[in-house]
Amino acid sequence: MNVKHICFVCLGLMVMLLLTPDTLLSQETAKSREPLSLTLQEAMSAAMENNFSIDQSEYDVMKARAQYRQTNAVFLPTLSFEYNAISTNDPLNVFGFKLKQELVSQQDFNPALLNNPDPYENFSARLEVQQPIFNPDMIMQRGAVKNRLNSANEQQDGTMRHIRFEVQNQYYSLILHRRQLDVLETALETAGEHRRQAQNYFEEGILSREDFLAARVYELEMESRKINAENELKHAGEEMALLLGMDGSRPVEPADDMISSGEAIDVPDLSLIEVDNAQLRAIEERVKAAEKMTRAAKYSFLPKINLFGSYEYNDPDFAGLNANSYMIGANLKWNIFSGFRNAGKVMEATADYNKAVSMRASHRIETENRVRQAYRNLEHAEKELLLTEEAISQSTEDVKIRSNRYDEGMERITDLLEAETKLAEARLKNIMALYKYNMSIAALEMLLEKDLNNVEYQ
Repeated sequence: MNVKHICFVCLGLMVMLLLTPDTLLSQETAKSREPLSLTLQEAMSAAMENNFSIDQSEYDVMKARAQYRQTNAVFLPTLSFEYNAISTNDPLNVFGFKLKQELVSQQDFNPALLNNPDPYENFSARLEVQQPIFNPDMIMQRGAVKNRLNSANEQQDGTMRHIRFEVQNQYYSLILHRRQLDVLETALETAGEHRRQAQNYFEEGILSREDFLAARVYELEMESRKINAENELKHAGEEMALLLGMDGSRPVEPADDMISSGEAIDVPDLSLIEVDNAQLRAIEERVKAAEKMTRAAKYSFLPKINLFGSYEYNDPDFAGLNANSYMIGANLKWNIFSGFRNAGKVMEATADYNKAVSMRASHRIETENRVRQAYRNLEHAEKELLLTEEAISQSTEDVKIRSNRYDEGMERITDLLEAETKLAEARLKNIMALYKYNMSIAALEMLLEKDLNNVEYQ
């Protein structure tokens, strides 16, 4: 191999090395933009792991758990250590430090030294313990914090169920917009054929300009609706990606289909069930917490009893431990009158409790109304599905008849286009009714916390 060939080989290797990163990057970019096919269960599982709202609810639970842990101080002792270094010529402190250091002598009682002492140093190490014994208001506050922790746990469960509902909503929305787009693409294709045929007839003088323009306008209308459907499909994909904690640049494609009205679902009798879900249970825990906070405010009128103790070293030299002393005792404190501060806290806590009770009643009624509305939506969607299926059948037959009559010159194109429009609208309404049917089931499952769909997703 001569020098020229060696140079060509080296140049080729350099080009390959330079192009390889770009090639790999382009492959990764292309892969990241490939549609992600997911079943409904896979989408829900991904949302449970990556959804931002669920992450935030977990942090709320962690915060509530940390607050509850802080209330252990109601029962457990507190232990503290401090070290002080002081230099002073204050007469009272100088004499007191000498007493603590056990260094008082006869000459320290000299009035001249007592009244005008030289600067004096004291180094003290102090270990202090405090043990709560009886603090009824704090004990009741601990119970309130426990209820708030329970509420946060229920709220997290409710958030997860709501995210499942939102995933179903966006998943079915993707199917809805995809089917709508298919209908509009078919309608646009048919409209294009009618427009081309009308244009040929117009150029041959068989068709009026008015009819030709009607065919053109119908084609433009279908094209506009197709563009709108494409935008809605992309938006639904971005919303789904957000629910899954993903970048919206990668499209998501449903691998499942919506539940048809003929599939078995287990809808319980509304009159035989009592609505009880995570949101209601969370509010109930808040009511209990508010009630305990009211009792805690009332208990603040009672006396408090606590123990305390300390052990102290004092020395004129740093780190010296020559003199030591201890102190133990019990403290009973009773705030007999606090300028109506405690009475005001009772009034405030009572107002919060009454507000929580009102919110509980309001939310329960609202939830029951939502359940009844979901039932009505389900029944309406079932009827709408039957009506739209019949409308599709009749519109299909009408289009077939008018097409044959139009080919024979016995029908105006405007009448044929009107029949095509009715057929497209019937198909779109059928798809929308199926979407509403599925979302009504999803809403009932979320509100009742029951699995109404007996069909397993694969």
